[in-house]
Amino acid sequence: MKSHTNIKQVYQYLCAELNCFEDAKYESSELVRFVCNASNSDLLIGEKEVTNNQMQTLAKMIEKRKSGYPLQYILGQWEFYGLPFYVGEGVLIPRSDTEALVNTAREYAKNKGPLKILDICSGSGCIAITLKHLLPNSDVFALEKSEAAISYLKKNIALNQSDITLIQDDALNPQTNETNFDIIVSNPPYLTKQDMESLQKEVSFEPEMALCGEEDGLHFYRELTRIWTPRLKQGGLLAYEIGIHQENDVSNILISNGYNTICNQKDLCDIIRVIYSVKK
Repeated sequence: MKSHTNIKQVYQYLCAELNCFEDAKYESSELVRFVCNASNSDLLIGEKEVTNNQMQTLAKMIEKRKSGYPLQYILGQWEFYGLPFYVGEGVLIPRSDTEALVNTAREYAKNKGPLKILDICSGSGCIAITLKHLLPNSDVFALEKSEAAISYLKKNIALNQSDITLIQDDALNPQTNETNFDIIVSNPPYLTKQDMESLQKEVSFEPEMALCGEEDGLHFYRELTRIWTPRLKQGGLLAYEIGIHQENDVSNILISNGYNTICNQKDLCDIIRVIYSVKK
């Protein structure tokens, strides 16, 4: 990369190196902006000089990315719902699909007073922190078991100056006494054993415990619904993010636990991404 001295040249070089990826231009711009502390106008003008150290850093990042390592982990930070979140190995990468779950809770909370909200399997904390940002008068709790994920959750609470309560606990065997929630949301592990054997290269770097829902992908939906429904108020909302084509199975799990009207919410790709119901 010695011949590439300004941002425009370096950006073009990265695009060529990463052309095996569908979003090569986007990824290249993200890397250049991150390493060179560049703005969109810097990229448009293209004249800002790139130092040797910056080029060496970019070269290492390119090789890592070409190996399939996630862009989000390389950058160490990712945006969700307009908010920044630290990410890295040991924590699930926030994805835009999950915004549908946040929107479901937000819509339920509309015109209601302060609520008590629980995010189960919180991971990076993107759901809990975003809900606190959107519903600042509500009490939001983030429950997470993984030590690795909790380290990121704590950093993200600080990064966003979010006044949420972290509960380090096992969602399937909870020790916490917290109860009487108005909203319980979760993006639990929901991939099947078969799904885990055919993961995209990027996803394979993410923690298995945040992805695998055991043999049929439904284990957490069964157990979370059974365990946490008694801790949900009458009239309270239970909402899950789900995988593609899991809507019928998850709906039936809710029905078998006493929920009547089962609703769904689609993501931006028009895929049913959330199953939810109100406890009667």
